Amino acid sequence: MVLALAKPAVSGSRSEIELEAHILHAKPAVVLISSEVDAEVTIRCDSGTAQRVRPEPLYETGSGFIIHPDGYIATNGHVVEHFYEMDESQLVADFVRAAAAEACGPTLAMLPEGARKERLRAIAADPANRGQVRLTKKLQVHLSTGKIYSAEVRAYSPAINPKAAPAGRGAASLGKGPVEQSGKDVAILKIETSNLPTIHLAPSNAGLQLGEQIFIIGYPGVVLNHEFLSRKSALEATVTVGRVSGFKLDITDRRVIQTDAAITWGNSGGPAINLRGEAIGAATFISTTLEGDQAIQGFNFLIPVETVHEFAQAISLTPTTDSPFTQKWERAVDSYFARDYARAIRSVEEAERIMPGFPDLMRLRSEAQMRAEREPRFGARSLTLGVGLGVGLGAALLVLGVRGVVNSRLRRTHGRVQRMAPEEIRRRLEAGSAVTLVDARHGINFEGSPVQAAGAVRYDVDQPNLPAFQVRVGPDGEVIAYCD
Repeated sequence: MVLALAKPAVSGSRSEIELEAHILHAKPAVVLISSEVDAEVTIRCDSGTAQRVRPEPLYETGSGFIIHPDGYIATNGHVVEHFYEMDESQLVADFVRAAAAEACGPTLAMLPEGARKERLRAIAADPANRGQVRLTKKLQVHLSTGKIYSAEVRAYSPAINPKAAPAGRGAASLGKGPVEQSGKDVAILKIETSNLPTIHLAPSNAGLQLGEQIFIIGYPGVVLNHEFLSRKSALEATVTVGRVSGFKLDITDRRVIQTDAAITWGNSGGPAINLRGEAIGAATFISTTLEGDQAIQGFNFLIPVETVHEFAQAISLTPTTDSPFTQKWERAVDSYFARDYARAIRSVEEAERIMPGFPDLMRLRSEAQMRAEREPRFGARSLTLGVGLGVGLGAALLVLGVRGVVNSRLRRTHGRVQRMAPEEIRRRLEAGSAVTLVDARHGINFEGSPVQAAGAVRYDVDQPNLPAFQVRVGPDGEVIAYCD
């Protein structure tokens, strides 16, 4: 048996816990956005019978985040571009070419290559064929529950475009009117539902600092379509962590935020969140090779949260987290990290009654149930802490007086007491090791510390007349004491 002494968790550990809590707060409110344009083409390869062909649809995905529980979602303009600003003549031409290759290609296979290509071009250019195309389009929002909603665009500005005319020659469109050619790359979508999870928006980025840690949540295509990953977890959003690495101006002299957090195709429109749990922007564009086919990581950019507020205000929308689901879910997360597992379970169940099926809720409830069984919660200052803590299962139990164990072990191992980092203690607890925690800090330090070892046996060394506590520890178990 080993007696290990550990200092209270340091601020860095608390930051890691806060980061994890904020990630969990936000994840249910991050959505996958899909835009699909489909076509049915009636085509004649010659004077024969017309064929009806459905070429491969144009399908794109991006990310977004819910900013109002009544179904308002922020994303990038370029995520919905093909749905909102369809160049129908170009799409028709592309679909007819694909249909000609599919329907007519096999019959022309015996022609020389040059002659075959020329014939396919002529078929695709035939006005009779171009006039027989029926386009359909879908814009959908996918929650991580698996639910899919049709969406409409309520506000829109096109992507930043170095090849287009500068911005400022027209206002961003909220309807189907003219739009500026190089825009702010924002869209606000609406789906018909309510009581959705939401993300806190920072009021502005006035206090954002260089080097500040942020995390980005979204649906990168490389993960979404990975051949080694099951489709069962496709709607689980991906989290990347980085820092604010610069403040830049885009080609239209608008402010963008540079970050080294990993972003790639599909992340577009996903929220960037600070350690206060507030969205400070949204992923907008990445850095690529000159050919544009490979991402260069570490040099990515965000549109600032002020731009999201601007477009919400333009449609008279006030972003809010005043959602019963969000309140109960955040209470569940906060209770879990405070080790109040019973309350965490109750709050998860309350949130699930409002909107069931979120993987993060099911996972947190399972974790809380497991920990509640393994770590019975006791009042931090109750003298009943010491009546006994069962940790070992199986063989004969060894009963030890805590004071005797601490004193004798310290005497016998003077100069070679094993010290253990808080992360190692956490790892052992999560692995199910037979660990008994003893909080043996001096009373004054214990009372004033924000770090409490929930579930630990409390032994105040400043009260020598207190009866010795007893704990039950299996032969292979460990006693780990928090001390000053």
